Amino acid sequence: MSLEFQLNQLLEQLLTAQSAGTVSKEQLIHSIDLTLLEPNATTESLALLGDRANTHHVAAICVLPEHLPHFHLPTSVNLATVINFPHGNDELLHTLASMDHAIQLGANEVDFVLPYQDYLTENSQKALNHCDVIIKACKKQEVTIKIILETGAFPDMELIYNVSKELIAMGTDFIKTSTGKIAQGASLPAAFAILSALKETGDTQCGIKISGGIKTSQQALNYACLAELMLGKTISKDWFRIGASSLLNDLLNGI
Repeated sequence: MSLEFQLNQLLEQLLTAQSAGTVSKEQLIHSIDLTLLEPNATTESLALLGDRANTHHVAAICVLPEHLPHFHLPTSVNLATVINFPHGNDELLHTLASMDHAIQLGANEVDFVLPYQDYLTENSQKALNHCDVIIKACKKQEVTIKIILETGAFPDMELIYNVSKELIAMGTDFIKTSTGKIAQGASLPAAFAILSALKETGDTQCGIKISGGIKTSQQALNYACLAELMLGKTISKDWFRIGASSLLNDLLNGI
């Protein structure tokens, strides 16, 4: 049993005890990026996604680029898409072209996968350079940029902490844990590492997005409580998001 696994269990126990009554389910709902990243999603399922997002006032919808034309959302609900997804190994020029096309289709938030396989081998600078280009391109077009680390692929928390500090310095709007497409999604230790970087830098502009396996109200409460405890501020969609597809159902059942 690894130390990280033991830490995860301990954090779950502590935060479950701590979280009662500290964050409302309504706050969590307003922090959700309601997600559907299935290539074969039907017109009906996409329409239902839009209806639920509008009804419950989530932070954003997150869909594949090819599904963006299905949505015409009120300004209160952002429209996000994924780029360089899910493996993080697309060529930079292709990524830029995909991003520009997505923005033309109405996306005002981009979730970009860090070239994490490069970062974790001997091409870390190449991976960071790609992120820098994407961040600057999004800033130029006034589009929110979230960098997906794929924390489940990282061998230790220190690497997550270090890359988070690099990305904060570049000006990313959010650091996101996971694609949800590998076995290990979000974890409390990974979130702790990202939040530690945010706390260390004192950056008030960068936020965190938790994604990958968040299905229950208690899971969401644990992450929200951890974020509030570490950064000393109340969660809001401006800096705290949860990417999930089924979490909304669980939260609504408890209201």
